Amino acid sequence: MRVVIVDDERLAIMRLQHILEGIEEVEVVGTYTNYMELLNDFPRLQPDAAFLDIDMPGMNGLELAANLQGMELDTEIVFITAYDQYALDAFRVNALDYLLKPVDEVALRDTIRRILKRKRRASMRKKETHARIQCFGQYIVSRLNDGSPVDFPTAKTEELLAYFLIHRDTSLSKWSICESLWPEHEPQKAEQNLHTTVFRMKKTLLDNGIHIQLSSKKGFYHFQLLESCDYVRFEELRRGGSAQIDRYPADAEEVLRQYKGPLFDWKDYAWCEADKERANQSFRDMSKTLARLYMKRGEYRQAQDFLQFFLSIVPYDEEGHEMMLRIFMHRQDRTSFSMHFNKMKEVFQQEMGMEPPAFMEQMYVEMMGKS
Repeated sequence: MRVVIVDDERLAIMRLQHILEGIEEVEVVGTYTNYMELLNDFPRLQPDAAFLDIDMPGMNGLELAANLQGMELDTEIVFITAYDQYALDAFRVNALDYLLKPVDEVALRDTIRRILKRKRRASMRKKETHARIQCFGQYIVSRLNDGSPVDFPTAKTEELLAYFLIHRDTSLSKWSICESLWPEHEPQKAEQNLHTTVFRMKKTLLDNGIHIQLSSKKGFYHFQLLESCDYVRFEELRRGGSAQIDRYPADAEEVLRQYKGPLFDWKDYAWCEADKERANQSFRDMSKTLARLYMKRGEYRQAQDFLQFFLSIVPYDEEGHEMMLRIFMHRQDRTSFSMHFNKMKEVFQQEMGMEPPAFMEQMYVEMMGKS
């Protein structure tokens, strides 16, 4: 695993480098006291992980992390700092971890293990050669050969595929499709548009190596997807319920981590508002079910890691914050508890105009009052 270190203190770099070079799987490929030098070298080095100090002159670590992530090189970000007030900000830029100086070697090795685990999963996904459809967050249909986005001939062609994805494996009346996609048109004109758009959609998908089955009989369509799709896997998990999460937690986590934002985000598809809201609520419910399972099994680090991801998507979920605080209480980690609580309180006050729930305030009093 290739890593870089950025810190304006040379002694801090030397100490962290010494610990990292003692880990067999790690190679330190660059150390920097100047963030501009890292930005210049970053595309060439393509490190698997970057260990960043937050409080640096010129550009703080949070801004630097955002710049690095903009290069889309799949580099994991780990913040290492003497300050404890940036934890929630760190997780908002999808940092993998947040460690306080002086760095605890055991905690650092645990972080390395988590990075390696995630890299192995990413490597396995990259080996997949089939086409893929992403519905959560950005709506992206990827080509078979190189994974680049498919260029649909019209916006309605792309929207029709989205409609079929939501209503896959069912018999769809052509009139229900027309009413959803062309509500302003007369029936005859809408039907003509449907036939033309179906033809364009099938040709576009075929030309780009994306396999579907679409049949039409007596005014009804039946659509089946033969490719990988985050929404389809998500719905399978939702139908399986808590029993499936209990039985296959690792698989459930993989599916939930594919939730990058609302269904077909940035697309003005009025017909899917109910589906979008249901998916959002299901994501919240299933995520908290998984986190509770990890905690019940004593896998607190796994629960914390997943809750960090969950709260980066749903930053105002009270129960998610409560579970995170209870993890820190279980560990008697008052520093992490205080960091998370204070930043959460600030977010609630500034962005929601409200205080955290009273029971969380009481948790804080109990935790910080312990000797």
